[in-house]
Amino acid sequence: MAAFAWKSFRPEIKAYFAAFGALLFAYVSFYAKYTVGSGDTAWGDRYVATAAQLAALLAVPLLLRHRADVGKAVWRAGLAIVLVSVVIQLGSVAFWCPLERYQMETLSPPTFVVWLRWKNIVAFALGKMSAWGLTNEAMREDAWDYVHITTWNFLPFLLKRVGKAPAWVVEVLTVLWVTALAALVALLGVAGRLAAKREFDLAGRSSS
Repeated sequence: MAAFAWKSFRPEIKAYFAAFGALLFAYVSFYAKYTVGSGDTAWGDRYVATAAQLAALLAVPLLLRHRADVGKAVWRAGLAIVLVSVVIQLGSVAFWCPLERYQMETLSPPTFVVWLRWKNIVAFALGKMSAWGLTNEAMREDAWDYVHITTWNFLPFLLKRVGKAPAWVVEVLTVLWVTALAALVALLGVAGRLAAKREFDLAGRSSS
């Protein structure tokens, strides 16, 4: 967005991007010197994550605001990046992050971790973890780790897998979790319809 709509940005937006862009560059330059800059077992480079998130914080709002300025190609590319980012983030929280580290001890390199995560999601959903060779003895060396990497990484499923909570507690939390998720989807749908209606109204006013 900064590359394609810089002239349209207000001064405070330009200052924000300049400041946090410099911060991100400094973080990457500093932590790139470390042997284990990723923080060992972590989903991505956790030390640089905050600076990257701050630099990208306004990307989607600015994409929506300056849609007409950047053109259809940039708009579609921006939507594609947003979609890919959402898919990667959803996949990253599906399981506890050490799952792939245990698998990489026996899988032949090179291993594309993001692809492996989605293979795990499909295999676990279909009950094919063992059939697809995604389980190994290393996973069972630590009992606490094994419990947490062999279930969905969300509270109701973890409680059920650990087996320490009463069944009714797990059921109530599952209902609340599914209800909240459905409400979020419904809210996003309403917001999308309102945004489309507003854009239609603005187009009608400009034409008249």
